[in-house]
Amino acid sequence: MHEHRRFDDEAATWDDDPGHERRQVAVARAIEEAVDLGPTTSAVDIGGGTGRLSILLADRVGSVVVTDPSAGMVRVARERIDTAGLGDRLRAVQADLTVDRLEGTYDVAWSSMALHHVHDLDGLLRAVAALLADGGRLAIADLDKDPDGAFHADKTDFDGHHGFDRHHLAEQLTRAGFADIRFRDATTIRKGDRDFGLFLCTATKRNEPSAPR
Repeated sequence: MHEHRRFDDEAATWDDDPGHERRQVAVARAIEEAVDLGPTTSAVDIGGGTGRLSILLADRVGSVVVTDPSAGMVRVARERIDTAGLGDRLRAVQADLTVDRLEGTYDVAWSSMALHHVHDLDGLLRAVAALLADGGRLAIADLDKDPDGAFHADKTDFDGHHGFDRHHLAEQLTRAGFADIRFRDATTIRKGDRDFGLFLCTATKRNEPSAPR
């Protein structure tokens, strides 16, 4: 809950950080290269914050639902969507997908730097799989394993994951119902005197077996 309050407090100025913008542009480019998007594609943004990633990708898809647990972030996302004139395609809702049910079925789910805040990662991945159509695509950008916790060392309230081991995350995705799991380097974040790597992981929801007739 402490982190939610921090994101509420920081939401209004979040996009002012040029590093955030560079990161989202790089992630959007990586998703465009890795996932087939089109004018009828429906997408859901997991922990989408101010909606910046979805705004960058808006012209490549038909619709996006931006979700975030932080009321402050959702409020800013709605303002950003209105300012961009994208209210016909994008909407933002306050939702924690580990516990909140979202209506609809989606072709793509994407996320940037959100998963490391999620305690019940297995639960979230199962929930996202349930939102995707058979053959739907997942695109996750997040930190590579940071064993000494240096990236979040300045955040005294941080209680999430210090990055992800790619092999272990692939195993979690497999258990949640995904296949064709692939990783690529997406970008780096400079913090202090170190560069931290961000990966883009893509996966495909496995087709559910047909019920016997």
